[in-house]
Amino acid sequence: MLKVSTKLLIVSFLVSGCASTTVDYEEPTAGDRAKVRFVASGHHGGEALVVGFDNTECANAKNRVSLYAKMHGSFIKSKKVGVPLWEYGDYAANAKEYYFEADKPSNFLIYKKHSGVGTSISCGIFVDMTFAKNKNYEIDFNTNTCLASVYEITEQNGEHSRVLKSNGNRHISSTPNACITEYNNRIGTKIPLNN
Repeated sequence: MLKVSTKLLIVSFLVSGCASTTVDYEEPTAGDRAKVRFVASGHHGGEALVVGFDNTECANAKNRVSLYAKMHGSFIKSKKVGVPLWEYGDYAANAKEYYFEADKPSNFLIYKKHSGVGTSISCGIFVDMTFAKNKNYEIDFNTNTCLASVYEITEQNGEHSRVLKSNGNRHISSTPNACITEYNNRIGTKIPLNN
């Protein structure tokens, strides 16, 4: 986990020197798929952004998911695809669900943006995950602790539960230089590149 004091936004998708464009995420409509819920938890009042990349070198940023942590006054209709254990209300701004292609590595930069008042602590983390066919997942980005937890939501005897698959993932400072550059460009930090 890396924390840097700066002004920033929470989950934005493009504006980097490495990537040329970022577009809203286009879900697969056929084939082997998994369902994934992104959640921004914590008490940070600003936006959290999820940027998807084609590979772990942060090449070709291609999609965007925008979340808001605990901004209940933001009446954005929730986005659901049927992941069990939805606990976020009909107008949840801090949780959204999407279909992802199964059995294909997915690479995400998740970070929080500045809430718009004063300075805040920037934080970002990378999540590398391969989702299994017909499975349900939740990626919870805690904006207080700068921690991303990946859960599989399982069912046994009609009861659903969250099973932790990974916790923490890769810190910004231990990622390839292209990823550090992406992060710096998106939120205005000056994290040094690795030698």
